[in-house]
Amino acid sequence: MAEEKRIPVEKVLADYEVLRTQAEALGQNLELVNQHISEFKRTLEALAEIEKLGSGNEILVPIGVGSFIKAEIKDTDSVILSLGADVAARKSIGDAKQDLEARVKELEKVREEHSSRLQEVLRNLEAIAPMVEQIIAAMQQAQLQRGGAEDVRKPQG
Repeated sequence: MAEEKRIPVEKVLADYEVLRTQAEALGQNLELVNQHISEFKRTLEALAEIEKLGSGNEILVPIGVGSFIKAEIKDTDSVILSLGADVAARKSIGDAKQDLEARVKELEKVREEHSSRLQEVLRNLEAIAPMVEQIIAAMQQAQLQRGGAEDVRKPQG
């Protein structure tokens, strides 16, 4: 009979840990998606500025760690756009902007899906949190009654 009670307890704790891990992974994925969206938007802004400036103007080109070099714009008709997997293609600035805007839209859909899933996982975590707290309190009480030194801690979350 004691074994019957342990199975649900272990299942609740395992479910809690799975949900906590999913929430953490979804949060990290959302952060990456947001970073990509920001990068694409910065690229779109840069392309718009380059279109306004035209050929023959000087710009500062970032070379890393807050460092820049002056460069002259030679060609504002096209841009070399990364297609992914170390593949790039020369495209007109208009076509490049369309491609980047399409990527932003796709990423915004992914962000919405991840956000919805994260909210669902967080609701599920919130629903079982009281059970987990009760289980941990019971385990701590049992440990105190046995007088053991083993540390029983609440799962992170």
